[in-house]
Amino acid sequence: MSKTEKPQGDDARRKALPAVVPSDFPHPAHAGAVAGAQPKLLLVEYEGQYYSPGCTPPDLLQRWEVCEDLARQFAAKSLEAKAGKRAHMSELEILEQYLSRLLTTKWVSNEEASWVIRRAAEILSWPAPPLVQIPPNK
Repeated sequence: MSKTEKPQGDDARRKALPAVVPSDFPHPAHAGAVAGAQPKLLLVEYEGQYYSPGCTPPDLLQRWEVCEDLARQFAAKSLEAKAGKRAHMSELEILEQYLSRLLTTKWVSNEEASWVIRRAAEILSWPAPPLVQIPPNK
């Protein structure tokens, strides 16, 4: 394989990007300032298309993989907590507590933290806390 060739796995993975990342996964909002008198738009080119910074398919896939992993970890921890020391708490209270802790860590953005807890609730078939529910107009 030459240096310019890409492994087939990477190419197939790139083509599958839009199908993998759920439509409700948050996109980062980047406001930027560029000096000059004329209005400017910050964009990143990826495979001939333009995206907001952090919103290229590989960027979104990477963020989604991190968040999906966190959601699965929180789902497992929530089940352990419900069966153990937090048996007296409701499912909503457990998820709200984990949301608060996740927001404090700053591992992910606030929107991603909400998505993680929503996804953990979905994995567990638990109700999602009101703080993380998607508004009806979205």
